Amino acid sequence: MWKWLKETILVVAIVVLTMVGAAAAAPSLSDGAHLLTPAEQAEVSAVLQDAEQRYDVRIAVVTVTSTKGVQARDYANQLLDRDYRDGKNGNMVLLLAMDRHDWYVATDKAMKAKISNKKGIPYLKDAFLPALKDGHYVKAFEAYGQSSEKLLAYYQEKGKAYDPADAFSPLALMVASVLAVGCGVAFRAYLIGKMSNVHKAVAADAYVDAGSFHLTDSRDTFVFMTVQHIVKPRPDQDDLPDFDSADDDSDDDYGGNGGSF
Repeated sequence: MWKWLKETILVVAIVVLTMVGAAAAAPSLSDGAHLLTPAEQAEVSAVLQDAEQRYDVRIAVVTVTSTKGVQARDYANQLLDRDYRDGKNGNMVLLLAMDRHDWYVATDKAMKAKISNKKGIPYLKDAFLPALKDGHYVKAFEAYGQSSEKLLAYYQEKGKAYDPADAFSPLALMVASVLAVGCGVAFRAYLIGKMSNVHKAVAADAYVDAGSFHLTDSRDTFVFMTVQHIVKPRPDQDDLPDFDSADDDSDDDYGGNGGSF
């Protein structure tokens, strides 16, 4: 009897702890601004959760009507610290603040190594921002989830964050250049061949009618000429804006960037 009671208590405890843990986990999509219908929320959540389960991360989307005066960066980082920190391999959240139409993608330290500020965040932005500006929120959120999954797959395959320069091939560039020049020369020759009124001239006077030109006076007058060269200063490389600099609102513990839509 005592053994059965202990087993029953153990089972109940496990069930309760599981339910509490499930309740404590923040949803992948939190639509506080009510931008989506229930059906649309389910569609977006499926895309986000597919990437989360595949790579053991969190890539949440949170919409709010207002951040109550808090900067979007700080608000998104607070969400990471409070609600989205259970991803084993990293956590990221896309915040939309509808009062100021601000967006911000925040990453923790682990996710920052996989989706870098310099290349990864711009890749995400290019994927979801056009649809976001047009008010197509479902399309924007799904693009965010799908592009995040591509970046995570790249990291898993290459062992480093996405960099489009890795796809550059000097050999491919050389072949393409040769082909372009060859096609250009061939097309030019084709056009010249179609111009039936064009013929080679042996001398320049072939273009002048005999007896039609009489030079009566020839005189050149040159007064002076002053040439002044002014070197335009070029900014040092260190002075150029860098997306991965301190201006991208990131530090050692957080990554990300944002803007308006």
